[in-house]
Amino acid sequence: MQIGERLRLARGALGYTLDRVAAETNIGQSSLSDFENDKREPRFSQLSRLAELYRRPVEFFLGKEPVVENVMLWRDAPDVEDQVKATQARFRQLCEQYHSLELLCGERKNITWPQPDVKRSAFSFRDAGSLADDFERKYLLGDIPSASLKQVLEERFGVKVFHLDFAGSAISTWSQTWGPAILLNSRSKLWRRNFDLAHELFHLLTWSVFRDAGCPTDEPEDHEEELANAFASRLLLPTDVVKARIEQSVDGEGKINLETLDEVAREFGVSLDALLWRMVYLYNMSVEDIQNHIEHARGIRRARPARQTDGPDMLPERYCSLAIRALNEGRLSLTQFAKFMGLSYKRAQEYLMDEGDLTDEEVSIPVA
Repeated sequence: MQIGERLRLARGALGYTLDRVAAETNIGQSSLSDFENDKREPRFSQLSRLAELYRRPVEFFLGKEPVVENVMLWRDAPDVEDQVKATQARFRQLCEQYHSLELLCGERKNITWPQPDVKRSAFSFRDAGSLADDFERKYLLGDIPSASLKQVLEERFGVKVFHLDFAGSAISTWSQTWGPAILLNSRSKLWRRNFDLAHELFHLLTWSVFRDAGCPTDEPEDHEEELANAFASRLLLPTDVVKARIEQSVDGEGKINLETLDEVAREFGVSLDALLWRMVYLYNMSVEDIQNHIEHARGIRRARPARQTDGPDMLPERYCSLAIRALNEGRLSLTQFAKFMGLSYKRAQEYLMDEGDLTDEEVSIPVA
């Protein structure tokens, strides 16, 4: 694939017109048209400006292999196409930067996933529940899955988890280059981020079932979304532990008030609505009863203070550690470091001004 076609593809991925590109890069429209039609090649300085605007590495435009754009699977995508494209471009850039840091530091993770042996047409709610039980049993620690899920995904499976302020709830993607990745909305409450993370995990676990088996689009079918919700609910609210916690608080008539149920939901890092829906399956309750309880709870919750939740960091901790390591080892320039970390050049310089080196400091530990 020639550089012109790659320039057209990158511009189209953002929905930019030649007029907009010209205004933002100070490169004439006629020159841009010549570049895209391979009449002449841009100078390196021009290509660098275009790469910056398109959120692509310069190397992307110099490659010769066909470009395969990765599917971006959205949860609650906005209706505005420009917002969708801009968010996808930023997410893709973060994933590519993370991958570059892994390569620079020799820390590329080999991903081995549990593979569900179920055909797309036959995938049932029972299969989704079994997949959740199996994942929780093998990989999550403790009785509260939400407390360890993100760490397990990042450290054991190398999933790249980012947080941005964007229109929508979450995006998941899988690339042959950088592997699995998830983007969560930093404005969402903690319980919502927990559920979205588990929801997107289902899509990653079943990527070969749904994406590679006849549905390679960024719009999952309703049934797949329902399966993902069932998986997330089962994973975050494991049957035995949740039932035991609920039944500790029932009265002599087998009843429990909504206030207590809300406290249980908080303990497990989910919403009260999610817990109530889970009780449909835990106690064979009717959907109509649950809907009534949810409606009643929404009226009551106005009198309660909102849940307190800490805002998440945009960049994963491992991403930052790799970037600092690459900078200190001279594998990443200060300008690149500032770009990767989203810092000003002046702020990035502070990472080189720290006095001393912790590698020279030792702690004596008595050994028996």
